[in-house]
Amino acid sequence: MSVKEKIEKLLTQLNEGIFEKEEVIRLALLSSIAGESIFLLGPPGVAKSLVARRLKFAYQDAKVFEYLMSRFSTPDEIFGPVSISKLKNEDKYERITGRYLPAADVVFLDEIWKAGPSIQNALLTVINEKKFRNGENEIDVPMKALISASNELPAKEQGLEALWDRFLVRLYVGGIEDTGNFNAMISEKLNLYEDTVLDKITGEEYQSWSKAIDKIEIPSNVFNVIDVVRKKIAADNEKRENEANQIYVSDRRWRKIVRLLRTSAFLNDRKEVDLMDCFLIKDCIWNEDGQREAVFQYVSGAIEEYGVNIDLSDIKDELKDVDDDVKKWTTGEKPVKYKVPTPYLIQEKEYYQVFIKGFYQESCNFILMDDIKNTAEDKYVKVQRHQKDLYNNNEYWIWIKKSSTENRLFVSPDGKDGTEVDIECKSETRNESFPYIKPAHPNAIKGWDKRIQLVLTKTDNLKSKIESYRKEKHIRDNLFVDEKFGDIVETNLDNLKKEIINFELEAEHIKHCYYNIVPSNDPIKTKLLEYE
Repeated sequence: MSVKEKIEKLLTQLNEGIFEKEEVIRLALLSSIAGESIFLLGPPGVAKSLVARRLKFAYQDAKVFEYLMSRFSTPDEIFGPVSISKLKNEDKYERITGRYLPAADVVFLDEIWKAGPSIQNALLTVINEKKFRNGENEIDVPMKALISASNELPAKEQGLEALWDRFLVRLYVGGIEDTGNFNAMISEKLNLYEDTVLDKITGEEYQSWSKAIDKIEIPSNVFNVIDVVRKKIAADNEKRENEANQIYVSDRRWRKIVRLLRTSAFLNDRKEVDLMDCFLIKDCIWNEDGQREAVFQYVSGAIEEYGVNIDLSDIKDELKDVDDDVKKWTTGEKPVKYKVPTPYLIQEKEYYQVFIKGFYQESCNFILMDDIKNTAEDKYVKVQRHQKDLYNNNEYWIWIKKSSTENRLFVSPDGKDGTEVDIECKSETRNESFPYIKPAHPNAIKGWDKRIQLVLTKTDNLKSKIESYRKEKHIRDNLFVDEKFGDIVETNLDNLKKEIINFELEAEHIKHCYYNIVPSNDPIKTKLLEYE
């Protein structure tokens, strides 16, 4: 039986009789195998302690310690009482730890933030280093899982930041939402504290798995996602004026996150971390309840935009080079006819003639060129109109507005509803350069064909690589990540594939251009171009 098959059976057995706590149980199991702690935030009575008590069944011969903290709790109650005989006979201050936290495999501490400073300080070393100083000796703590719970987050400026940072996975636990599940929960007679788990993890398995987890590879796209998430957090923190509301993720925490991702990959029978594992980051980097949605957007956005790390710049550059080369050898001049306004130079000023009808003094239809050029489409302006000879010194005014049609103008006697009229134009012919109008030499076409084919071969290989990734990475088959997040990974793959297809269309367009100027086998027309 593979590791994944065993974990899958174990999760099924741990979830038996428990409703809507699949995510909590699978992440509690994952963090325990990774050797990390988990914090559960939620109101009383939503099965936070039940998760811890079920988790102990996952391990063979597991010793359990659980305690409800209060501000009156003492270190003796957590780490064991001081041995009177040792103190009396040997003058040594040493605790009896046998039935307490230092000897437990699975630990559950409820209302942990109410613990006093002496307990908190001892927990820092226990959680991070799995060590407990007992008198003169430092002993190894066998703790695989530390689950803490509370209905509140640690209070600020109370010295709890270091302890809070030790809890890698942070989950919100709510009540049962589905009516059917709720009815089953209140009516079924199940002894949820009875050990019905068969596929337990042995001590030998736990040790060997721990060594194998450290060998799991981390591909470049996972490093890329982490880098993007870190940059998004840094950018967001700059916008937050209140430092207390900023998202802080320590370097130590990132190291532990990567081990969690490695553990997920190993337990899913993979040799490297993949993008679905990266979704676990979202449960490890929030500090305030209001930050949970923001960090999900950071993580999902990084995976969707940058997850599959395929560099397409070489294809883009090659297509541009080919297109530039084709344009260079197929560009030629051809005459183009234009209609341009006819300028009239009158007393050293330039005018355009506008064909105005229906207004007083129709012969006064010359308007300064600058007045016409300075008009806009959204507003009438008042300008003076003149006769061609300018002999008439009377002032004649008109309101004009630019038209969206070239060489036309709106005119009005009062700046209100106007009439669209023509500006007098003359025809001009200019020789202009255009690509794709000179025939291509057959040798040039052969060279371009070869380069285009190389591009298309690359795009075919990349599309195959994407489809292979889609199948091999088991996107919707991760034991610890909801399969719905596979849609985000699929979106990344689909967008990348669309980009590749666009490059293929561009390549075919370039090919169409140089093939359809003139038939490449036309001996007369191909001589029009000397190809060097």
